[in-house]
Amino acid sequence: MTWKSGNESTVRGYKFTYDGLDRMLNATYGETASISTNTNRFSENVTGYDKNGNIKSLQRYGQTGASAYGLIDNLTFTLNGNQLSRVDDAVSTVAYGTNTAFVNGASVAGEYAYDANGNLTKDLNKGITDIQYNVLNLPSTVSFSDGSTITYTYGAD
Repeated sequence: MTWKSGNESTVRGYKFTYDGLDRMLNATYGETASISTNTNRFSENVTGYDKNGNIKSLQRYGQTGASAYGLIDNLTFTLNGNQLSRVDDAVSTVAYGTNTAFVNGASVAGEYAYDANGNLTKDLNKGITDIQYNVLNLPSTVSFSDGSTITYTYGAD
């Protein structure tokens, strides 16, 4: 997969590799038509799957300084069945600029919780303490640890 941005002449893209079960192993970033220059600047590597096909660990690369790139996330996912219950990041490096490294907002068991319908009701890494759903399983209220809330209303159209 390749692209160009605006008036830039640089071709950027990703090469994807998969295992024998068609699960992604790597998304390797690169530049030029062959995606061979500046590899691993924004690459991702899945380093493990469980027996249900859920990702157990993920490495993400990104910008770490004005001209520096490296590992920004080394994530380990803890699941309860097929539901995420905890995420730990072994990298403490803060991503540079607007880069989107995972922010480990909580390091406790049960960082995520779900209702009987499988809807997410808590995400302590994002500071979400409660999510309420309407009868259609659409979110109606999201409450945050700072006391703020978001209320959603839906129209019939």
